[in-house]
Amino acid sequence: MLGTVDIKVRPLKLALLIDPGSANQVRDAIQLASSLWGGMFFPIIPIYRRMPASWRESAIKAPLAKDVVQGYLDAFDPDVLVQFSAELPAYIKESQLQIIKPKDIWEGRSRNREIDPTLGIGVLDILSAVFEECFKYKARYPLKAIIPEIPKQFGLFWASVFGEYPSHISEAIDLHFAEPLEIERPKVTPEAFLDLTGEMVLFPRRATMWDLEPHERHRFGHGACIYFMDAGEIEDIVDYWNLRATGRNVQPLPKQFLQQESFKKAICEFLLRERHVRPNNLNIYNDAPFIRSRHSTMEEISAFTKTLNIDETISNENDAHHFSIQHWYPRIWDQWARGKDGGVVDQYGTDEDSIDIASEAELDMRIKPLTPKFRKESWFRSDGLCANEFDFRMYGANEHLAEVYPKAHGENLLNAISGITGARGEWRIGRNGLVKIVQSLTREPRKVPSSEEVFFAWLADHGWKAELSPPGILAKQIYKKLGGNPLLIANKPVLGLIEHMNGGSVNKNGTPMRDNRIGGERELPVGTVKSLLSDSKKSSSRYDYFIERGVFKLGWKTKCPNCQRSTWFALPTLRESMECPKCLTSFTAAGNIEQTGNGWYYRTTGPFSVPNYADGAFAVLLTLDAIGDRMFSFLRTTSVPSFVATSPEKPNLEADLAMFWKDSLHGEDAEGLLFGECKTYGLFEVKDFKRMQYLANSFPGAVLVFSTLRESLTKREISALTRLTKAGRKYWKSERPINPVLILTSNELLTTKRPPYCWDESLQKRFSHVHDLLSLCDATQKIYLRLPS
Repeated sequence: MLGTVDIKVRPLKLALLIDPGSANQVRDAIQLASSLWGGMFFPIIPIYRRMPASWRESAIKAPLAKDVVQGYLDAFDPDVLVQFSAELPAYIKESQLQIIKPKDIWEGRSRNREIDPTLGIGVLDILSAVFEECFKYKARYPLKAIIPEIPKQFGLFWASVFGEYPSHISEAIDLHFAEPLEIERPKVTPEAFLDLTGEMVLFPRRATMWDLEPHERHRFGHGACIYFMDAGEIEDIVDYWNLRATGRNVQPLPKQFLQQESFKKAICEFLLRERHVRPNNLNIYNDAPFIRSRHSTMEEISAFTKTLNIDETISNENDAHHFSIQHWYPRIWDQWARGKDGGVVDQYGTDEDSIDIASEAELDMRIKPLTPKFRKESWFRSDGLCANEFDFRMYGANEHLAEVYPKAHGENLLNAISGITGARGEWRIGRNGLVKIVQSLTREPRKVPSSEEVFFAWLADHGWKAELSPPGILAKQIYKKLGGNPLLIANKPVLGLIEHMNGGSVNKNGTPMRDNRIGGERELPVGTVKSLLSDSKKSSSRYDYFIERGVFKLGWKTKCPNCQRSTWFALPTLRESMECPKCLTSFTAAGNIEQTGNGWYYRTTGPFSVPNYADGAFAVLLTLDAIGDRMFSFLRTTSVPSFVATSPEKPNLEADLAMFWKDSLHGEDAEGLLFGECKTYGLFEVKDFKRMQYLANSFPGAVLVFSTLRESLTKREISALTRLTKAGRKYWKSERPINPVLILTSNELLTTKRPPYCWDESLQKRFSHVHDLLSLCDATQKIYLRLPS
């Protein structure tokens, strides 16, 4: 088994771009969202030129308008942008996302008196599925389908609560579903709010959630809230819509309806329903907070909460609190604060698929697009029906395959991922990896992308032409020879054996002697090699694997009867008559090969025959393997070995390794870039630190790795690393230092154990919290540089 490819189906994600303060555009955006599968989760994003006064608080400066808009796009990760606004700034046009006008989705798409959108799955297909599941046969607890009549007063607010159909969609629903679904059209009033939002009531906005499930829940305590708002303020209505689009269960509470008993009862029931015991402490409850809108005050919320009459017989007697009050709106646009305030939950359809890859040949696949089961059977092609997300989990392949993709939209990278299977525009890089816009049901050939292809395309977008260096080519070949399992050489005696056979002077423990002169290839008897590589007297798995993978080649060692010098002959060259390569005299095998001292001997072969520990390639592979496969079970990477990159306008880049990485821990994702400088047993020199400093300056946020197979560092190395580490500890963003430094030695590289279990007992206790890459950086700085936290 080389890995799996998990495929999930989800709605197309549209971001609806409006001019700030335009009620008509907000209403049109709500109508469009209400007519498409997943529309409830389409964000409505005002294209601010400058932030309004409501964003400026007394002690906090308002963020920049560009940062807010880009932050919303980053948070919701849309596939397509829908332009309701009159104009768009240049930075949005440069995002490489498809931009369309609202009329492009529905206009001109009619067939057999039914209406189909050019993008997404329309509400008519959803209602067909609702009929088949809930109305075709009489249910014990029937669903009630309604299309509420929105009143003129606070009409925009009510449309955001229930959803609203465009006129041509409403006419089509009346034609096809009014009788089968027994659709009612009640008038919306504050008094009817509780009845109209009952659990078994299906209204337009709820219909867009059909067959959707959240991929991950919000962090505990962030899943439900009451939004205290002004129903007459467009900004509050947009914020309410977007808060719900994050996946939260949001109960609206307009200040205009505070005296309505229907709303009070709804709030009390909501608070009790969303009150949950904390899993780690049964005496503490998490309650739904009241969140203050930008056009409300804390005093208004506090005054209202005093009027609530919560049923104490249902609530917990030991805890009198049933809610909290939050004075800030969740900072969806802010990368650092987003996770702290609850984040954005991905919504997926219930259909999914998984492909097992058992051999190298299966890396070339033909994948049938995955679509929701309720789609129209007659559908054949459109600009985009839905989206498929691909999750690659690869291990044991003969080359490094891409599992992580950078959040970038450069031409070379987009061409690289499009070139894997299909036309440009059908593929993009989303928050969770590769995204395919499903435009037809045709099976498409697909090759699992290599790390080298993805990483070098990304570098090309930054102005560098990259290629593997000679040590990088060696590392790639060794990785292939080992079947993607460098852990087999994570052993000093094994490395010492290979280096000795390549002419190096090696101590008994496998480390090089001070005078490590190269004396040419050496042969060792078969029995000696087998005993050195066997894990125990009963096991020879490493030896068997090395022989199977062609690390050694077999030959016969014999003494020339003429010059009396020993010569090794490869197995394919053995003949009845052989020529001594030293004295060029021919002699017969018979009568000579059975002499004392002659016999079967091994030599290293291919990339394993390169001296100086394969020109450092062993250290590079052990570092990539330790970070990418052994240290953290939730860390995934796109890794490349040693490379050089040239540019006509910038200094060249050079690194012993690089990778994109993504770490998922406790429901939060961290991701980034990493460069490494590797030494086998040599010392880090001034040129190495300068090279890494240039990489740090060129790529803020990148992790800088210094790895060596030695057990410790010299005073000079510690001094230089300390200076680089302190500079890299400066604040960057999202609780991240600008260039964190990671130090790895034989303690972490030549072991099968991950941190902290690869260290002694005292360090295990001290660093028991090390479970991710950034905390490991901090721990190794303390251990090897003796720096404070």
